Amino acid sequence: MVYGFAAETYLVVLANVMTICGFGVVVVKQIKLGAVTFRKAFVVEAGVIALAILALVVSQDILGVLAVVVGGTGIVPQVVRAARTSHLVGVSVVTFAMVATMSVSWGIYGLMVDDLFVALPNVVIVPSSLFIMFRAIQSHRRYGNTTVATEVPAR
Repeated sequence: MVYGFAAETYLVVLANVMTICGFGVVVVKQIKLGAVTFRKAFVVEAGVIALAILALVVSQDILGVLAVVVGGTGIVPQVVRAARTSHLVGVSVVTFAMVATMSVSWGIYGLMVDDLFVALPNVVIVPSSLFIMFRAIQSHRRYGNTTVATEVPAR
């Protein structure tokens, strides 16, 4: 979001606000379930914001590179999990189809406005989300579209 303000790319700001709201709901749920403490969530979020502001103060380009690295690699743990397991319990095919569509759109938009920092993360995100989506389709055909881990047979 900081990069969006700095580059005056307000569509990026709007997209990031929506993403922050979505992640915020997930974090609140994790706190309520006891999966993470409020303190830990707060410290991580404050650190991320501080790092983004520090990068912006140093250089808008450094902030852009940071955004590319974080945005482009954020999906890698899900790709690794999808590659290592034969069942993807609760993984939504529609969600990853939407991620792929969104990333193609952002990639094209970034190229249209000559902003590689917007376009580049999508070079990783599009194939990654498609890989997860196809692995989820395979899993759902094999095991059914279950959302409860106990319903899936051990591998």
